[in-house]
Amino acid sequence: MMANNQRSLLYYVLLVCCFIAVCFCDDDDVFKAIEICKDKLKDDPHFPRVQYSLAQLLDAQISSADSELDVSLVKEVVQLYRDVGNPPNAVEEKRIPPTKVRFESLMRAATIAKDVLRERQQAISYYMLAIQIDGIDQVSILVAFEETLKLLLSSTIVKQGASIDILGEIEAENQDPLQLSLQLCNFVGNKYPNEPLVDEFRGATLRKLKQPNSAYQSYEKAMIKSREHYLNCKNESQQNSEDNCLVHLKKFISTSILVAAAAREAGIKYDDEETHMTKDDLISEMVELYNNMGVLEKKRGSLHEAMKYFRKALDINPTDGHAIVQLASISSQDDDGKIISHVKELDRGYVAGLFDGYSSRFESELVDVLKYVGHELVYKSLRDALPNATSIGTIVDLGCGTGLLGELIATDMPWVAIHGTDLSQRMVDISLERKTGSGGRAVYSTVSNLDASEFLSNCDEASVDCVVASDVFIYIGDVSTVLDECMKCLVKNGLVGFTVESYETTDADSGLRLLPSGRFGHSKEYVYQMAEKHGFEVLSWKDAVLRQQAGKNVNGAVVIFQKQR
Repeated sequence: MMANNQRSLLYYVLLVCCFIAVCFCDDDDVFKAIEICKDKLKDDPHFPRVQYSLAQLLDAQISSADSELDVSLVKEVVQLYRDVGNPPNAVEEKRIPPTKVRFESLMRAATIAKDVLRERQQAISYYMLAIQIDGIDQVSILVAFEETLKLLLSSTIVKQGASIDILGEIEAENQDPLQLSLQLCNFVGNKYPNEPLVDEFRGATLRKLKQPNSAYQSYEKAMIKSREHYLNCKNESQQNSEDNCLVHLKKFISTSILVAAAAREAGIKYDDEETHMTKDDLISEMVELYNNMGVLEKKRGSLHEAMKYFRKALDINPTDGHAIVQLASISSQDDDGKIISHVKELDRGYVAGLFDGYSSRFESELVDVLKYVGHELVYKSLRDALPNATSIGTIVDLGCGTGLLGELIATDMPWVAIHGTDLSQRMVDISLERKTGSGGRAVYSTVSNLDASEFLSNCDEASVDCVVASDVFIYIGDVSTVLDECMKCLVKNGLVGFTVESYETTDADSGLRLLPSGRFGHSKEYVYQMAEKHGFEVLSWKDAVLRQQAGKNVNGAVVIFQKQR
């Protein structure tokens, strides 16, 4: 043990020296170090310590090179790492590198072979050598195992009962890729019998081998083990962070979905109400599970099964936005019409998450792809309604997004203080940085991470000249509270400019509905009723095409309300 520790220390001293040579010495010094290592290896070809130093130096040189990749040099680095990780028999015992160095060298060789040289077979062989090294921690072994199985399964098909590597790399070695996959699952499974990842990959392999019943059994084992890991983590919450428990929970959810899919392929009636699925510890997480199952069935075209799962999610959380929107996208008036007709708003967490994920591509996709013009329509209607724009001092931009509407106002009316608000923190961050194209002035005076009603409730009475909301009410649904707050904060004759998507009905009381798009539609009768109820006059209503969706026009209207009381 002492000898191994001493070798480990020597190797890490060498690693530090290599780092210093690369980072703090000039190119001449690095080249000298490389030449010294090469000269030493000419005299003593099987000197792992020198091989490791040379591999580190050349690896760093390749990583920092700006010129065209030198493939022969890359191959040399891979071979050096490989020899360090799997020394020839001729190497004396005292020269064999420490276990951790051997493992890391093989992992690096595999990574370069896979990502740089695109040599999949080489990468697999190096990962397999790494897996077989004793004394390596479980997490590291599982990383190598996962990388190997991904490579084995990624391009394998089954014909006439045998698996075929369609890239022709593994087959050339006279190995059946899927049988090799099963052997690895058995090897790692024997070392770590409680690890769900092994059963998950065994299930994936058996699924490829057209053995659905066996695949189902493996996936079920993975699910049960994942559940136990999660429950144990929760019970030991003082020793485990929430992040650790979340990892186990996500694994449980993903394997549960795989079980459901495998059961369907095997013709097995899968009952997700079994005891392992309904523990109190997990019931709050079942919404995500049911939603994922619903999406899976929807993609398969099994809409009835999909609706069943979305309804189950709503049984647990009646306001879950994801389940509601998915149900709206596939439901007819005859099945879930009653559920959808009673939905008047979407959960704010769902809306915030939707736009957080959408923020990086929001503007390019909305304007360039979907041909969205709602912000332009609101701005034009607002200007038409303002006989004396210079009298306007303060405008509130609800759901400001990335600042499309705000920039139009700020560019044309630079004297106005614009205050934005949005549920998405990422949208807030983007809009805070937005500047006008002409003078480079910040578009917004302030931007808050609040919903529309909450922001307006914090405004002083009669302190705002105009409130604008482009493409916002379609996500709010019932705008009663927003209009109440607008009434309080607007000055006399203050304006509200907004867009709505069309929903055709003559009944004002049922003029609000969640559409299959996942956005709310508002009928003209409903909008006029809201104006009268909350003390506004409809100053203008203009029918318009707001955007496109699936190549078709999305019809709506741009509306201006004026405060009357």
